[in-house]
Amino acid sequence: MSAKVLLSDFADQIVAQLPQEPCTCHSPRTPGIPSEPKAHFIFTAQTFPEIPLILTTRDLVMKRSEHHFGNCIRVDIIHFYATGRTYRQLAVLMLAALFAEAHRRVVIDLEHDDSEIRRLEIGHSRQGSVWGYIKRPFQFTYHPEIPDLKPWQPHGEYDRPEFDLEFREDTIGNPVTDLGRRDQAEIDGNDDALVLLAELLLNIGLPACDVPVDNDPFIDKTYKLESCLVRGEAGRWSAEAHFSLPKSFDWPGDYPDLG
Repeated sequence: MSAKVLLSDFADQIVAQLPQEPCTCHSPRTPGIPSEPKAHFIFTAQTFPEIPLILTTRDLVMKRSEHHFGNCIRVDIIHFYATGRTYRQLAVLMLAALFAEAHRRVVIDLEHDDSEIRRLEIGHSRQGSVWGYIKRPFQFTYHPEIPDLKPWQPHGEYDRPEFDLEFREDTIGNPVTDLGRRDQAEIDGNDDALVLLAELLLNIGLPACDVPVDNDPFIDKTYKLESCLVRGEAGRWSAEAHFSLPKSFDWPGDYPDLG
């Protein structure tokens, strides 16, 4: 397999099979009326092709900013900007990494000219709650749902995804004075945290989430995982992560052209 593969080439065959509408599992049933077929998708290790060493995409733009609390606390914000289809491709890659036989970090080079972040790395831990106990995933049944903009209540401390900003290996920067030059974002967590995040990205990809903005330019289509100083959807020491669909009012700056 070639060393560098487009994210879309890796994931699109699976994305094309995913449900396009929410399922009805959590809806109350009316007695005497048959339930509709459930729109689910089951992920197992056999679902995914081998993960390339490095993937690349021009369909994801990432920026960085800060959330200030008073005059003394600063929390990084990592902004993601993509179509729903690209978010689903990213979710498929996360799940492929979880189910892969070989345990390693996944690397995506971001080649859009507007992206301040040039590389995204995804890692995860298979360490169980007992030291020395290693877990392996068996199956994930995806139940599509329309997510809230602040999508879930805080889970356990160790079951939330962690986001961070770093310098790429070929970028020279001072960790104190060059914070604005960090050009690599990292996502980490245990298997529960990564599945939780992948499920959110799959749900953001539902067509119903991408509301047209022609008649209302102030529509917010940004899904936020905030720090422990707010709601705590992200890990305790994590940066915040904001996932924006095209032309979301909350995106900082001009809208990138995704082609």
